Amino acid sequence: MVESPNGPRTPDSTRPPPHADTRFSEWDLNLVNALQINPRAPWSRIGPALGVDAATAARHWQRLTAAGLAWTTAYAPEYAVVGWVQLRCGPDSLGRVAELVCRCPSIYSVESTGGSFQFDLTVAVADLAAFDDFVVRWLGALPGVAAIRAVVGLDMYVEGADWRPEALDRDERARLTDDDEHARLVRSVRRETDRLLVAALGEDARLPLAELATAVGSSQTTVRRRLGELLASGRLILRCDMSRQIAGWPIAVTYRAELPAEQLRSLGLTVADWGEIRLCTATFGGDTNLIIIAWLRMAHDAIDLEARLSRAFPELRIIDRQVSLRTVKRMGRVLDDQGRALEFIPIRIWS
Repeated sequence: MVESPNGPRTPDSTRPPPHADTRFSEWDLNLVNALQINPRAPWSRIGPALGVDAATAARHWQRLTAAGLAWTTAYAPEYAVVGWVQLRCGPDSLGRVAELVCRCPSIYSVESTGGSFQFDLTVAVADLAAFDDFVVRWLGALPGVAAIRAVVGLDMYVEGADWRPEALDRDERARLTDDDEHARLVRSVRRETDRLLVAALGEDARLPLAELATAVGSSQTTVRRRLGELLASGRLILRCDMSRQIAGWPIAVTYRAELPAEQLRSLGLTVADWGEIRLCTATFGGDTNLIIIAWLRMAHDAIDLEARLSRAFPELRIIDRQVSLRTVKRMGRVLDDQGRALEFIPIRIWS
């Protein structure tokens, strides 16, 4: 029997209680949008930008997080190679496989999908050899897995941290945006404490500075400076997520496509401005070289999206399309059937 590398499943004590508030108002969407723009901005800045006081903004955020409707996280892309893996399973093994892949800390996102493959996984590995080891030695040994299809991520043109609901107007966004883009030209050298900092922010990107300093074992002044350097250099990514179903995006579709290599970057730049696009990345290792994930309000919107893609890039060939029946896990967060966060499993890179 193959057990989860994260150990046996723990009791589901983190599930939101039945009476938990599951509403997602327009104001809540504004708050999420604000935290997407500036995840660690103080409430004294977020509140006035949204037309309320700091205490009101903080109280609303507490309600959202307590109900599992929204959350923040952090990660450092440079430490991992990203792999995309599809699993085909026998019908009697679906529940057990779902349990095991969900609990695996190296699989940070899990989609239960329709089509010829039942699971779509996103994996964090140290390098190509580690990816091969993970696919062959761990995934290949799962009971009931009949087929595996895997590709490796290359250039990431759009990712979840880039996606915005555009709930705020231009003036509101401007109040939250730091005018220091020139800082991104500054290079930042790795330090041993960086991994500790990323790990501490993984579950909550808004973790107070004092708690960050304790986790890293440095002074608050040192941690504040280092955090600023990592963010300014783009080596540390902060993001704010939410339940897409409850917030109004119940349909998630993943496209695997083929496009001439010289057009990939152009497509990535083009779709970065499309509100439906949640992720767009070039891949290699299979019969496709592009993955696009879209969040949609209605299923029929998929037809319009594909038509737009076809008009913009006539040579694009969609090889496979999968609708998500349920997002089981996203960036380490285990989710319920409505996309509410139940618990966080720290991401561990397979090496």
